[in-house]
Amino acid sequence: MTVANFEATGLDRIARWIERNRIKTIDALGLKQVLNTIHISFTLEGIDRVQSTLICELKDSYVQQSQRYVTLAADAYRLPQLDGEDRRKTEEITQKAFRLYAKMSQLKDPNAKGRPKAENYLYGIPIEDARYILPLSTKTNVSVAMSGDKLVDLFRLLNDKKYGAMFDEIRNELTAFLPEKLTALLPDEYDSDAEHEAIRDFHLEDLKKIDNENNLVLLSRFEDLDMKVGFGALTSTSKNTPSQEIARFGSEAANQARAVTQRVLGYGHESIAEQARTTFGMMCSLVTYHQQLRHRLSQNYRENLTELIRDAARPVKVPDSIRQSPFYSEFMELVEECRNWRRVIAQKYGDEKALSLLLNCDQIKLIIATNARIDIGMLADRTCMNAQWEIRELAIKKLKALRSLSEVLYERALPSCVLGKCREGKLSCGRQAEVKARFLPAD
Repeated sequence: MTVANFEATGLDRIARWIERNRIKTIDALGLKQVLNTIHISFTLEGIDRVQSTLICELKDSYVQQSQRYVTLAADAYRLPQLDGEDRRKTEEITQKAFRLYAKMSQLKDPNAKGRPKAENYLYGIPIEDARYILPLSTKTNVSVAMSGDKLVDLFRLLNDKKYGAMFDEIRNELTAFLPEKLTALLPDEYDSDAEHEAIRDFHLEDLKKIDNENNLVLLSRFEDLDMKVGFGALTSTSKNTPSQEIARFGSEAANQARAVTQRVLGYGHESIAEQARTTFGMMCSLVTYHQQLRHRLSQNYRENLTELIRDAARPVKVPDSIRQSPFYSEFMELVEECRNWRRVIAQKYGDEKALSLLLNCDQIKLIIATNARIDIGMLADRTCMNAQWEIRELAIKKLKALRSLSEVLYERALPSCVLGKCREGKLSCGRQAEVKARFLPAD
């Protein structure tokens, strides 16, 4: 792997500041306050998808290479350091996954131009579905742009005891671009597992409510979202306190809150929607989990990835196009072979060496806390017919749950074509009437 295209603003000033003040140590919060107006950009080329997933969880700006560019090239994946026969077996399973991916996603016309549709594939399996069999050892490229304070979090990850030598290359290459005096202040050791069991214990009750059948569950919310938003809005426009306003409206308070919410959102003042907060549990494939990270706006707790290694009974996510194809049995047999082998690797070498054998179809449980403003934007994107099918299904489930709490607040959490013109341009699905019928009430 390579760290390339590194650029930063103000690192020379940071180095001079450290020297001028003879700083030997500084707490993380103080260092972040110094670094937070610095800008840093670089690309991580040839990393694997375990690394990219963990890095993207740090929530800054990341652009990742699409898996549609995965090939059968010999260097298309990165495997951990393993002994001879174990390395051979791991490589054999990995290559099986890549060959199955290639077979499933064959085109009728390999020379066709443009992005193919489902009907252009020989077996009706789009490349976006075929990728569910790929392991997280698959290579990718990631462009990173971050504020300087994120260096503290990044170096915690790069030095996390839990991941062994996984990030050594990245850390060593990135360190070469940073002033030595700054590197000395960044975290040089970290153990995210130190409090793992206690933290997991807090979330365990909610995690138990999520399963393959109940893959989107409302866990908690404010009691009346319209009241929170409506009277939150009145805080800025009334001389009375919110509690005085509620008392003044009496039994009509809820109706008044809805009317205020609808009116103020209609003006385009979307910030009031941040007053409404909800928490959902989700179970999804690692494909969709990575898409969840792309918005960077929610507060998430997810299971430890190592739990996916140990949970032999958890169902994997299989696209319908594969389930109904001649490849379904081969897909499931390979999933089982991979699961069995990664448990062997974990036992012999440690969990971090087995993470590269996680598959895109493996499902993870996570807890997602958002405010309504975030959800309105996210759901408008994800309920679109051009959104990936799994995340679209989850988004529609979430939209229905949220609309049962407040029709007014989530009135505009819809695909752009429902409210006006499709913004997908030439990639439009052309099904505007169908989409409108699905989301708008009948006249």
